[in-house]
Amino acid sequence: MLTARKTSSLGHEYTLTRDDSEVGTFSLRKGRVGARIVFDGAEYRVRRHRFSGVHELLAPDGTVLAATGRVSRSWTLTVSGRDFEFRRTAAADREYTMLGRDGATAGTVSRSGSAVSGDLPGLTPESQVFVLVVVLLRRRRKRAAAAVRGGLLSGG
Repeated sequence: MLTARKTSSLGHEYTLTRDDSEVGTFSLRKGRVGARIVFDGAEYRVRRHRFSGVHELLAPDGTVLAATGRVSRSWTLTVSGRDFEFRRTAAADREYTMLGRDGATAGTVSRSGSAVSGDLPGLTPESQVFVLVVVLLRRRRKRAAAAVRGGLLSGG
């Protein structure tokens, strides 16, 4: 199981572990670059398209390795020409299920506090990290939108 845990209380820095061994780090960013990932000795970037809700995983040379559709309650991940469907299975985006070709559960992603874990067989290791980052970026976006709505409703 791959797990990302927040390592700084003020920032958006995370440590990646697989079976209790550190395998990388990433930091969430604002703007077009949603995250910078250092994994297995290589640096990847996650590019976020603000209005379409699409995320892309970029290799060190800039090529797109994986991409999502609009990330919402259900969304699709495309890796090497294959599509993987994800569906939210718990309230508040706490859990997503990856569906297999037959519609059965093929993997899961769960979020607890400031950590997110994934058991995603069939995906490349860097795509698994990408899915965890996408889930965290969605959570951050939803929290920011709630804060704006709260400010508008309170007259602030």
